Amino acid sequence: MLKSTLVVVAVSIAAGATIRASAFAIFAFLVVTALGGVILLKGSSLTEAVVSCVEVLVLMEICYLAGLFAFSFWHIQKRRKKNSLTERSHVTGKRPHG
Repeated sequence: MLKSTLVVVAVSIAAGATIRASAFAIFAFLVVTALGGVILLKGSSLTEAVVSCVEVLVLMEICYLAGLFAFSFWHIQKRRKKNSLTERSHVTGKRPHG
């Protein structure tokens, strides 16, 4: 279960940086549905399967939002750094006349 959790976390964080929320919602639903089927096939009760699926779904959503936030923050910092370098190249130190 730990290996699958790590895979879910890694994929969800990567998805936060690359795909839209609606596409991720469909992906998460499909993954959780498949996981629920596997848990039921292992012989667990329906209640245990539902609880496990909800836990994985919540974990996926949190990791998606963390990935989205981290990518947005990184993109903003990258843009600020690029803009600050561009602004410095135009500064000559002379005041305009007039």
